[in-house]
Amino acid sequence: MSRVLVTGTLAIDYVADYGGRFSQLPRHPGVNLSIQLDRIGRRFGGCAMNIAYGLHRLGQDAVPFVFVGDDYGEDYRNHLKSLGIDRSGITRRSGAGYSSHAFVFTDAGGNQFTGFFPGPARVSDFVQRLTDFVAERTPDYAVLAPDIAVNMIDAARVMRTHGIPFLCDPGQGLTDFSAPETGELIGLSDALIVNQYEFETVKSRSESQLRSPEYVVVTTGDSGSWCGDIVVPAVPAKAVKDPTGCGDAYRTGFVDAHLRGAGMRDAMRAGACAATINIEMKGRRRTTSATTPHVISRPGTMRPNGSRIICAEMTESASGRPPKPRAEPRGCASCP
Repeated sequence: MSRVLVTGTLAIDYVADYGGRFSQLPRHPGVNLSIQLDRIGRRFGGCAMNIAYGLHRLGQDAVPFVFVGDDYGEDYRNHLKSLGIDRSGITRRSGAGYSSHAFVFTDAGGNQFTGFFPGPARVSDFVQRLTDFVAERTPDYAVLAPDIAVNMIDAARVMRTHGIPFLCDPGQGLTDFSAPETGELIGLSDALIVNQYEFETVKSRSESQLRSPEYVVVTTGDSGSWCGDIVVPAVPAKAVKDPTGCGDAYRTGFVDAHLRGAGMRDAMRAGACAATINIEMKGRRRTTSATTPHVISRPGTMRPNGSRIICAEMTESASGRPPKPRAEPRGCASCP
């Protein structure tokens, strides 16, 4: 087990389904459109919390570091308590009003449009608080989940100062980064994970800095993911129920496998499995990642040479407790 610090956001997600396709909506000057939604739901989310929860369920000691507003209520606190999530790094900012919120619209083809409110993301003593927290909790590894640029850059500097290896995941936040901010963050990063669009964004702004991280993993949706010359296909889903959170799920599976000693290809396979598990589920309990129906790279499930990761199929527990694995594991579709 490794202690993993996860920085970023805690959010309330409002997720809605649109029965049509965004590509078929009327086109005219401006973006003045109204659509009829088929379903809407409220979920506990935030990329940092999603990844922390997934890592926790996979057996890692995940510790989120986030800031919340006055609306951080008893329902979310009780939810985290029931899951056994470490809450020592959740700081409530009095007078901050709203915590982070995400508004996610998904069409029939799985395409999404997201609006994100960062909440009390920037606080004047961010660096000192994070520095003190790192000194107190002494993490073995860190994941810098999507946040505003200044927080991610400062977090990367703190990790560098303390010698903590970390994975940088700027996510959709890159849209609002300036070119200098993008270059500085990538230049500070030990490792980087982005989707194809984000990779092209980084490349267009600061291609030279892409040589700084030890490795860069690029996810490409239903095509899979790649890292240098390594290409791993996506795992075919039995049913596509909800793509929300698949990126966080991939990162959870990838980081867990990496921390357990998997090589790059196998860690990417674990990420692919986790993402597909996520997309096959719908509803609040699949807010994060991979462990409700599967467990990835548990001790004993990887061959001694680390050449294969097995996904042990699991059944949902009606009590809300972590489900027990079935006696017979199955190889996931990305395993040879």
